[in-house]
Amino acid sequence: MGVTGGSSSLVFLEDLSKLQEQAQQLKLAALGRLTANIAHEIRNPLSAIAHAGDLLQEEQRGPQKDRMVQIIRDNARRLERMVHDVLELSRRDRVQPETIRVRRYLITFIEEFTRNDSIPGENFSVEAAEDVTLEFDRAHLNQVLWNLLHNAWRHCRRLAGSVRITVSRRANRVELHVIDDGEGVAKGLQAQLFEPFFTTFASGTGLGLYIARELCAANGASLEYLDRKPGADFRILWQEP
Repeated sequence: MGVTGGSSSLVFLEDLSKLQEQAQQLKLAALGRLTANIAHEIRNPLSAIAHAGDLLQEEQRGPQKDRMVQIIRDNARRLERMVHDVLELSRRDRVQPETIRVRRYLITFIEEFTRNDSIPGENFSVEAAEDVTLEFDRAHLNQVLWNLLHNAWRHCRRLAGSVRITVSRRANRVELHVIDDGEGVAKGLQAQLFEPFFTTFASGTGLGLYIARELCAANGASLEYLDRKPGADFRILWQEP
């Protein structure tokens, strides 16, 4: 209470952080239920479409029919990827952090990534000290890096070392960069990069970067695009609480 010139005023201060945290938890729970229901409703007709495509393929062949079957299959796969991405988003509130030794993790991850996608391993390089660690949900980090490396590979020149993953630690924060030697992202598109359903790739879902950023946020990290041409540079910034 303060008194000035015979008048008085009473000021109340209240910590709203707990209320904001509760509201966020309620929001995440509602989002999880919504996305799970949407995914379930999409998968039923999706299975029917895929089955119809298989039956159509078994009948008499012809160029026009083969083209129709291919359209059905391509769109069914795209919907399946979208369902997968939506379900990943619904799991963002289930964080199980662990201490990850970053260099060792990245080398193993890239070996699996290149083997699964039949990509030459020499196109990727890792620059990270042995002692750098961070606290992150391993499944979430897998999803984030899969999206970033997939995008980098799609847009790079596909030469030895075309995609670089660099990691540095300064005081209590860790920076992880995924950098490619492509043309980078046009300035006019950078503001939309992390918006849901925004994509420049015909068969993409437009959810990859949006979900990657949400998963980073759930682990106390940020994901941003740095305009440092040539090439694209996506940075994950994690800081100790």
